[in-house]
This record gives sequence, C-alpha cells and structure tokens, in this order.
Amino acid sequence: MFGYFVSIKNIKIMSKKIVIIGNSAAAIGAAEGIRERSRESRITMISDEDFVSYERPKILGILDGRLKERQLVWRNQDFYKNNGIELLLETKVEGVSTHRKRLTLKDRDSLEFDELVVASGRREALPSIKGIQKEGVVAVNSLADAKKIQENLPIAHTVLVIGQGAVALELARIIAAKKIEVKFFGQFDEPPEGVEVIRDNPVIEILGEADVRAVRLANHKVVGATLVIFSGSPRPYADFFKDTDVRMEGGLVVDGTMRTNIPFIWAAGDVCAPGQEGASYGWEAAYASGRKCGECLCRI
Repeated sequence: MFGYFVSIKNIKIMSKKIVIIGNSAAAIGAAEGIRERSRESRITMISDEDFVSYERPKILGILDGRLKERQLVWRNQDFYKNNGIELLLETKVEGVSTHRKRLTLKDRDSLEFDELVVASGRREALPSIKGIQKEGVVAVNSLADAKKIQENLPIAHTVLVIGQGAVALELARIIAAKKIEVKFFGQFDEPPEGVEVIRDNPVIEILGEADVRAVRLANHKVVGATLVIFSGSPRPYADFFKDTDVRMEGGLVVDGTMRTNIPFIWAAGDVCAPGQEGASYGWEAAYASGRKCGECLCRI
C-alpha cells in the first residue's frame, strides 16, 4: 500500500493554483507527485462523489459482504489536511474555459487555475434507450452505485446484468449467490446456478412507471425485472471538454510528459486515450501515471 505522506526532498519552490479533477488513483498520484516537489503550490481536488479517496476495484466487496465501507478508504481526511489539499466533494465540473483558465462548476462559483490535471477516469455510460432514467437502472461506476444495488437487492425479484468483462461477471455471481434470479446479457461461458444467459437479443426499452418493472428486447419479448445493472463499457469521463480545442481520440491525447495539446492542461490514468505513450489502465498503473504527471508538471 502506498504511504500517506510524501517526501519533501527535491522540493522546488513553485507557487501555482493547480486544480485536479478526480479523487481516485491517478488524482492522488498526481497530488503526491506535485507535493513531493512543491509545497508552495495551492492544490484543489474536485470530486462529484461524497467520499474521500477509496479503493475503487474493491467496491464489489460491499455487495458480497466481505468488506465494510470504512475498509475501502485509501486516503483519509488527514491525507488532504497534512498535504495542504483543498478537497471539494459533491462538486460536478460542467465546463472548462481554455482561454480564461477557469472551470464552471454546478451550484458553485467558477474556479480559476494555472495548471489543470484531468484524472477523472472512465465511467459506464447508460445507453440511449427509452426509459433509461427509471429508478432501478444502475451503471456501476462508484461506491454510491454499489450501495444503491445493495439497498435494492433485498426487494429484487429478477435482476438483469448487461455488459461484459470481469465486473459484470462477478456481479452476476454475487447476486445469484443470494438466491436472486439473474439474467445476464453478454458472454458467460460457465454461468453459475441461478444465472440465465441471453445472447444476441439486446434490451431496447425499459418499461414501468417511475420504477423499472420489465424490459423489452430486440425481438419484442418482454422480460420482467426489478433491477437493471449496466457494466463493462466505460468511456472517458471528460464531457466537460465539449466545445473546446482539447484533443480527444477515445480519451485525452497526451505526450510522454502527460501534457495535452493545451500547454497548461495535463491528464493521467484511464481518461487518457488508448495507445498514448502516457496512457495506462488499472489501479496501480493509474497511480503511477498520476505521479509521473505531477512530477512533470513541476518541471516546467
């Protein structure tokens, strides 16, 4: 486990307003990389979640009962205090002005910066189908999403898991182990007891009033459901760069120093475009990417 406190060796005197969008592995790595070289700079971290940094890969442990919420904490409040980091929780970035060096925030005053680090990762995007906003439809991105699923499972009769990859498969296993009927839309070569696999017949509509009650499939068959979970198709979380000149190709394009095409905007971790020299995926790789970003930023 990485330590909470950073070394002060090789500190460079540098006083800048640095804003980091994100509060997970890459964001923490960037903050530590900056603080190792600069105690003078002002660092503000922004997260739209309501929790300090936690180990995101472990959130399914909440569902199967192996872990309590407090066991997921990766950096507690002392980390931010001891490193002089202003943490803005429950704060959504709505836009970025690359000309004025300013962030537009939802329900908050705008925030100016000298350097911007984007470490917002990737998120599951709900598909654009009718009824997708009904209660009981969840995309697995965060601790809050896992808790929402956990709260709904005791009253769930049939759960649909739609997606691919390890998280989707593990979700289906965990829920089926609770003796809840699960229908899995995707590839599952050896489904456990209680999981029915449906292939090549995607969901095209969510049915119900305020809450989900069923889904309509491409062959027009209706399948009852009380919880619909999407997982496995994450996209870079950087919609706030819409209508800007920041270069994106399936993610933020960065050079070997983690800098984008805008000299004062940097990116690290999963939000970076695949195939880039600085791009990296996974928890530890994202952390290392953030450290590199913070170190390179301080060299300019």
